[in-house]
Amino acid sequence: MPHNKNHADSTPFETEHPRRTALKQMALLCGLSLSAQSLDVLAATVKGTMPHVTKFFTPEQLQMTGEIADLIIPTTDTPGALAVNVHGFLDKYLAECVSKDKQQQFLAGLKKMNSVAEDKFNKTFLACTHKQHIQLLTAIEKTDLGFTADDKSFFTYFKSLTLFGYYTSEIGATKELAYLAIPGGYHGNFPFAKVGKAWALN
Repeated sequence: MPHNKNHADSTPFETEHPRRTALKQMALLCGLSLSAQSLDVLAATVKGTMPHVTKFFTPEQLQMTGEIADLIIPTTDTPGALAVNVHGFLDKYLAECVSKDKQQQFLAGLKKMNSVAEDKFNKTFLACTHKQHIQLLTAIEKTDLGFTADDKSFFTYFKSLTLFGYYTSEIGATKELAYLAIPGGYHGNFPFAKVGKAWALN
């Protein structure tokens, strides 16, 4: 007797909203694990540049977050993290998609970066030069200048969120990644040199 396929037999990929599925896949590539609630929130909002209305950061924290994100993904021949408002994405993500403990850990990480900047250069992170910013981010990666393993974990998380926010933006997906709205035919053993870029998830 033929089997009548019902809703229970459907796979998650078939039943989830395409944007939600794409976000979930991209999050995994960036080393993030998103809850179903987070996916729903982001699926409704990650559709391009977000409005400059803060939900979580103070204006100074938002600016600092933007500067750090732009150091992670600077402008080259394509727009960088600051240009696509990754800091706005982080503001919304931290406000609506993480626990209170995670929020406080993130703010503590920003505070520590400011503290080390003041100890090392006698000025806040935002007042530092580009060269000094690079020194600070290099130090946090190496747990130098008073940065700890916890600070390094914070920065790793920051980088993951920055990558996720950037590559799920319209510019990140269409200009930095190669983008194909509807997949074409399959071509096996295709030379990577002819591809040129990683492909954005649909």
